[in-house]
Amino acid sequence: MLHFAVGHEDEAQELVLKYHYSERLPGNVQVVGIFHEDGGLFGDRGRAVAACFFSSPPTRWSENVLELSRLVRTDDTKPHLTALIGKTCDFIRQKKICDLLVSFADATHKHHGGVYQAASWFYHGQRDRAMDGVLVDGQFVPGRSAVARFGTRSPEKLSLSLGSQHVIAPHYDEGKHLYWRPLTKSGKAKAARLGLLKMAYPKPKQEAMDF
Repeated sequence: MLHFAVGHEDEAQELVLKYHYSERLPGNVQVVGIFHEDGGLFGDRGRAVAACFFSSPPTRWSENVLELSRLVRTDDTKPHLTALIGKTCDFIRQKKICDLLVSFADATHKHHGGVYQAASWFYHGQRDRAMDGVLVDGQFVPGRSAVARFGTRSPEKLSLSLGSQHVIAPHYDEGKHLYWRPLTKSGKAKAARLGLLKMAYPKPKQEAMDF
């Protein structure tokens, strides 16, 4: 049996660092939902096996939204991630934290958003390729990390600041699939103002490895 809780961010962060493909913690976290196995003093605080992070988006939106920024589970368990998403969304709605949620499935990592489809989120479409960071001597540095480490994500400025002994190049993703979910009538109105669409779900590629 799995037990749902909100918070326990330290345990959720450990899951991200160990099991998420990015191995990076999200920023501006607002809500964390987590599943624990049986265990602990009261029977509901055993090992953490899945976590769902909602953050303030790193990119500017003209309306207030929350972004599902990390979804992770252990390799040796198969918890229902749709249930985890649903319970965390219910908490956000009940606490009136936000009324419109968005998330991106990264095609660069062969994700098409199957978990959001299973959770009945709406699909807006796939965004164009965008520069998501830089390559420093062949090592990918995400845009936010580049700003934190070097003060800029511009390849030109980095080349000047780091010197000619380093090879700097832009890195582009393959375009991200955008999913969204309104939690209230006001969230639906907000989505309409943002021009969010309800398109047919994309199908996974044969080699895709997605939740």
